[in-house]
Amino acid sequence: MSSNEMQSENYYKKNKKLFIWAASLTLFFALVEIIYGFISGSLMMMGDGVHMSSDAFSLILSLIATIMATKAVTKNKTFGYKRFEPIAAFINGLTLVIIPIFIIAEAISRMYNPIEIIPNQMLVVGTIGLVVNGIVGYILTKANSNLNVKSAMLHVLADLFTSVSVVIAALGIKYFGLTWLDPIGSIITSIIIIAGGVKITKESFNILMEGTPNGYSVDGIKKTLQETNQDLTVEDVKVWCINEQEVYTLIRVKSSSKLVNNIQKVIKELVSNHTKIPLDNIYVDLK
Repeated sequence: MSSNEMQSENYYKKNKKLFIWAASLTLFFALVEIIYGFISGSLMMMGDGVHMSSDAFSLILSLIATIMATKAVTKNKTFGYKRFEPIAAFINGLTLVIIPIFIIAEAISRMYNPIEIIPNQMLVVGTIGLVVNGIVGYILTKANSNLNVKSAMLHVLADLFTSVSVVIAALGIKYFGLTWLDPIGSIITSIIIIAGGVKITKESFNILMEGTPNGYSVDGIKKTLQETNQDLTVEDVKVWCINEQEVYTLIRVKSSSKLVNNIQKVIKELVSNHTKIPLDNIYVDLK
C-alpha cells in the first residue's frame, strides 16, 4: 500500500469513527425525547425528538458515504465509490433548504393564528437540544473537513441555532409574555439555515455535474502551456473532481515540434506545478 493510500485510509477511518459517535448520540437522545414526550404527553418534546431523528438520519447518510468512499476500485467502478460523499452532501443540502421553507410557512401562519405555548416545556426541549447538538458539533469539528462533513455539520449547527432561539423565546415568553419571539426566531433561524444549505447544494451539484472545481482555471492551464511552448496548440482542457480531494484533468494538445522528448511528461509536470494536481491525475492526449 502506497503512502497516499495509507493517508487516505486513515483520513476516512477517522471520519467514520466520529460519524458513528455523532449519529449514535443524536439517535439516542432523539429516542429519549420521543419516549419522554409520549410518557409526559408533551407534543413539543415528541416533535423535537422527531426533528433530532431526521438529523440522526443525515449523520447516518454521511457515515454511509464515508464508508462507501473507502471501497476499492473495480472494473465497473474505475473511480471507485468516492462520489458517494458529494451525493450525500447534495441530499443533506437539499433538506437544509426544503425543511426550513416549511418552518417559515408554519411560523407565518402562527403569527396570524397564534397557539398556546408552554414555556417550561419549551425551555426543557431547547436546553436538551442545545447540549446534545453542542456535543455532536464538537465531535464533528475533530473530523477531516470535506463537503460531506460540512453538510453534516451544517445540520447540527442548524439545530444548534434552533435550540438557542427556542431557549431565548421560552425565556421571553415565560418572563415577558413575548409570544411573537417563537415565530420570529424560527424565521430568522430558517433563513440562516437556507443560506448554508444553498451553498452546500451548489458545491456538491457542481461536483456531480463534473464542473470545474473552485480554485482551478481552464484558461490558466491553457495560458501556462501556450507561454511555455509556442509550437504547442492546446485544443481542449477539462478539469473535474470525484470529491473535494481528488481532482483530475484531461488535456488535448497538438504539437508541430518533433524535437521535444517526452513532451507528455513535460506537460504533466508543468500542469502539476501550476495547479498542484498530482501527476497520476493528469492525462495528456497528444496529436
